[in-house]
Amino acid sequence: MLQGKRFILSFLFTNTLGFIGMIGSSLIIGVTIYKVLKISQVNKINTYQDFCNLIGNKKRVNFLSNNIAVILNNVVNIFLLITYFVMIAGFSSFMKQEFNLNGFFASTIIIVTCYFIFLRNVSGLIKISNYLIPILIAFIFYISLKNIDFINNYNNIFIYQLNNATSAIAIFSNNFATINLIIKALVKSVLYASYNCIILIPVLITLNSKIKSKNNIIPIVIASTLILTLLSFAIYNILLQGNVEQFNLEMPIIGIVKKYGLIYKNAYLLIIGISIFTTAISSGCGFLNNCSKDEKTFKRNLILMSISAIFLSQIPFSTLVNLLYPVLGIVGIFEIIVIFL
Repeated sequence: MLQGKRFILSFLFTNTLGFIGMIGSSLIIGVTIYKVLKISQVNKINTYQDFCNLIGNKKRVNFLSNNIAVILNNVVNIFLLITYFVMIAGFSSFMKQEFNLNGFFASTIIIVTCYFIFLRNVSGLIKISNYLIPILIAFIFYISLKNIDFINNYNNIFIYQLNNATSAIAIFSNNFATINLIIKALVKSVLYASYNCIILIPVLITLNSKIKSKNNIIPIVIASTLILTLLSFAIYNILLQGNVEQFNLEMPIIGIVKKYGLIYKNAYLLIIGISIFTTAISSGCGFLNNCSKDEKTFKRNLILMSISAIFLSQIPFSTLVNLLYPVLGIVGIFEIIVIFL
């Protein structure tokens, strides 16, 4: 009986950490949005280059003033390149999981397709994501609300974690292990927020011209933080609907959506497939444009990027995400600290 109570307590404890982590990440992103928009409004900045130059010239970071703009620009370029690689790996895993297509063959198809698209005007294709993202968000909220029975959903996770009951009880019974778990949850929360801020900051600056007054910043921050928090909880609730078999997939949400029927499955597959493809195009195009001085270097960088993607895409999608995004998170922490200095 005591063992059963300990497991239930440990189960509630670990899931509470998940909730705290989601709220923490949203708050960090919200505060960063406020700081970036405020700096941009006060200094009338509308380009990321001007923003980097301003941050670099601050007296409080004078020891980095000569290099800070270059560092911040390179951080974005590295993020774009890694995002391209991750999207290629994601597409490969997606095709392998859903259509049993050879991973190397699938990644080669999208890399070659991207290669020829990069040589042409891709602005129209990139704009597709502007329409897809709102549709994807609406779809996630709909699926989450479709089965909002938290009791049954928690039962799914409870059964899944019951397989690791011994380790769960051991963690909750050991003070050091409990503290370690709390620290891990907080670190992951910060890393998630910081690596998302790397690409969020340049986007915010480009949108600054659309903000008419500094008085509009607070409502924008509140709305953004609230939407992000609700979206996090929606995704969390979808994951609660999964089972052991689905959690072992590279993309578990796809497996979870399948149980609602063929229409939902195909709709989600289409949205995710196109989203992965357009994200790969936009991130790859952004990197090439930022790092290429002329047509010759553009083509050289494109060839090197494509060859590298063929090899990196053979690494499982989840492994690549778990390996690269924490590194980006650490870099993102540096950028956020510099902004707040």
